[in-house]
Order: sequence, then C-alpha cells, then structure tokens
Amino acid sequence: MKTIKVAVLAKSDKDADYIRMLLSQGKSITICDSVLEADAIVFDAEILTNSEKEALKALVEHGSVREAAARTSKTKSTLKKQICSARRKLKAKTNLQAVLIACRLRLI
Repeated sequence: MKTIKVAVLAKSDKDADYIRMLLSQGKSITICDSVLEADAIVFDAEILTNSEKEALKALVEHGSVREAAARTSKTKSTLKKQICSARRKLKAKTNLQAVLIACRLRLI
C-alpha cells in the first residue's frame, strides 16, 4: 500500500496538532511539513484572511512589495505584515513560495 504524504494547515497550532494526531493513526499516512511535497492537504478552515490574500495577489500583479504599495492603497509596511503573516500560516520560507502555495491551494 502506497504511503500518502499529508500536509496539515490550521489556524492554530493546537488545531494542527489535533488533526495531525488523528491522521497519524492511519497506517498509510505520513505527515509532512511542506505543502509543495504533499500528496494531499488537510486544513481546518479558511487559512488566509482576505487582506492576506489581497497582499499576495498584489505581490503577483506588481512583482514586488514596493511596486504593490505604490499601486495600491496599502502601505509598504502593511503589505509586508500581511505577506509575513501569510508566509507563517502557509509555512513558506519566501514570498514566492507563499504565492505558489496559495495558488496551489486555490486561495488566490
């Protein structure tokens, strides 16, 4: 039987730990940290806020935080905070990785 790699995304670490515990009882399930390496993704609820999604979309549309701030009504500082929050939730190391994960999950 093939082992399935599953990534867990949850709003809180407590929820994520609980979901991981439930999944780990499956014989053919392995929990992985990277969404990009996962065969399946389990999440408890909508993982990104609307403002975090908008910030990632602005980054895609304008190429950089500086350009996005210049072309939207958000400040550079606000965009950085929202993107950083999205990266943390998606367990992404870079802005690009956060965008790729959000696209893969169809969040943006």
